Amino acid sequence: MTFPVPEPPELRLLARLLVVYIAVLVALPVQMLLNGDAVARSIMRNNPSLDPAHLDFAVAGAHIYSGGLHALDIVLTLWLVLKLRKGRTWARVAFSGYLVFASLASLVSAAAGSEYLWAVIASDALHVVMFALLWWPRRVREYFAAARSKAS
Repeated sequence: MTFPVPEPPELRLLARLLVVYIAVLVALPVQMLLNGDAVARSIMRNNPSLDPAHLDFAVAGAHIYSGGLHALDIVLTLWLVLKLRKGRTWARVAFSGYLVFASLASLVSAAAGSEYLWAVIASDALHVVMFALLWWPRRVREYFAAARSKAS
């Protein structure tokens, strides 16, 4: 679909930042897999009443949860960014909602332990920058306005 307004450079920058964000999303579960002892300590620190006999199950659950959730995040964010780069306003709104939700959800990782703060800080910084790129630049607002008027 061709619009009267070309895709703004801010959306191309957002797509590049998405690649960095995906790297962070992949790195956290990989770190957890490579350092299962730290995951076990984090689980015991946050749930001291856990029966040690169930610790291996809890660690496996944390790995599955983290890997599965981040894989879903990757698929969803790639799809939404592809759609918003085509001028789909609904994708812009949905991706914005995702960014806000993901920032709030990152508090779970922050609360789990300081060993995960690097991922929280990096991902939340990217959330803020990507959100700003979607709504702040005039060229982006004009792009979506033109796409909306062309669809009408």
